Amino acid sequence: MALHYRVVALSWVVCLGLGTAADAQVRGDGEACLAGSGQVHLDEAYCRRALSRENLAPAERASLLTARASLLLSLGEDEAACADLDRALALNPASAKAYLLRGLMQSSAPMALADLNRAIDLNPFFAEALAYRGRLHFLTADASAALADFARALTIQPGSSPALFFKGVLRFHQGRFDRAAGLFREVLALVPVQHPIAVLWLAAAMARQGGDGGAALEPYIWWWEDGVWPAPLVQLWAGTGTLQQTTAALAAQNGDARVQGAFFIAEWHLAKGERDAARRWRALVRAHPKPFMLEVIVARGRPSD
Repeated sequence: MALHYRVVALSWVVCLGLGTAADAQVRGDGEACLAGSGQVHLDEAYCRRALSRENLAPAERASLLTARASLLLSLGEDEAACADLDRALALNPASAKAYLLRGLMQSSAPMALADLNRAIDLNPFFAEALAYRGRLHFLTADASAALADFARALTIQPGSSPALFFKGVLRFHQGRFDRAAGLFREVLALVPVQHPIAVLWLAAAMARQGGDGGAALEPYIWWWEDGVWPAPLVQLWAGTGTLQQTTAALAAQNGDARVQGAFFIAEWHLAKGERDAARRWRALVRAHPKPFMLEVIVARGRPSD
């Protein structure tokens, strides 16, 4: 069971160190790598340059390798990311962050669970690791364990975007659409918004309660003006795009994105009372190896970003 994720870098303000020109440059590279600016290619270059330094302490090199692995995942360079994580864990076996990232890349549920358990053992207050372990429990059909992990994550960090989002998806699949809608609204109120696809989940949850799913999108529609996928799905739900345009855009997608698109088109038909059409689209979802947890589409930035 593939548990592949794309790790999205958050945007922070980078404060470069002061001192002599040479020392400031060295410290600035490491700080830029670890803090991140939101410009993935640039941050990866900072990491690479910081790692070129000789005589780095093992723990410092491990932190830089872990940060670069996260960026490489965002760039789709999985093999290089895996190599960095293995090196990081060899240097610092107590790195909870490295175990989390490696767990998100594992190709089997038991291996993923082992890494996530290790991350949480090392840091019992690691809200992000708890959220993703809850997601894994959901993937393996253990809703009770999933909810327990989400509850722990949200006790530690009430604004944990992954925990709120994954819990919302779980509630949706349980048919608790009112609870799901509330959770998706909480996700969308966070800054930065790490799971913008919650817009479509909110629309679907509102429609399942007999509400106007399209109207639920109005405060967020401007996010998708540049046309980056899944903008065609959002525009379909908002009434600014046609089914023909959306299906044409969907044909250009593959893997999870294509099946996720089929899911939301099916929900759109269902909201319109077109049950036969909804069943046809949902047949595509059921044929996917993991049809019950296709929750994240990362809207990739332009190459210049």
